[in-house]
Amino acid sequence: MGYEIPKEDEVVRIILKILKRRGSVESQRELHDEVMKHLLRINKNYKLGPRRMRLIALNSRKVRMEIRYKVMNKNIENIEICPVCGSKMVKIENATLEGDRIIIGFKCVNCPYWTGKKLRLPVRYIFRYRG
Repeated sequence: MGYEIPKEDEVVRIILKILKRRGSVESQRELHDEVMKHLLRINKNYKLGPRRMRLIALNSRKVRMEIRYKVMNKNIENIEICPVCGSKMVKIENATLEGDRIIIGFKCVNCPYWTGKKLRLPVRYIFRYRG
């Protein structure tokens, strides 16, 4: 037996229903588990990965996502793709006293992820309703 993929608007509706009721959900796993309970009531063949659910929530612009990080002991020179949403990363630059421009970090053009010269890895996502 195969599986079916739920439509984005259906996933957004369920996420908003959960967040309106609860206010916030403290982890991606917790939100994914609850979304899946709702989806499986609608269609027992639905499949939805946690990453796709996170991207749907983020792209809806109706969910505010906070990210908790772990700072790694690894210096980075360049990062092109956001580890949270897969969007483009841009340089964060600053001017020195001599007028030169230096790179002090990178930020995502789509989501709240950013990192300095020390790599910050996302370890927890917190979802809140953006009323």
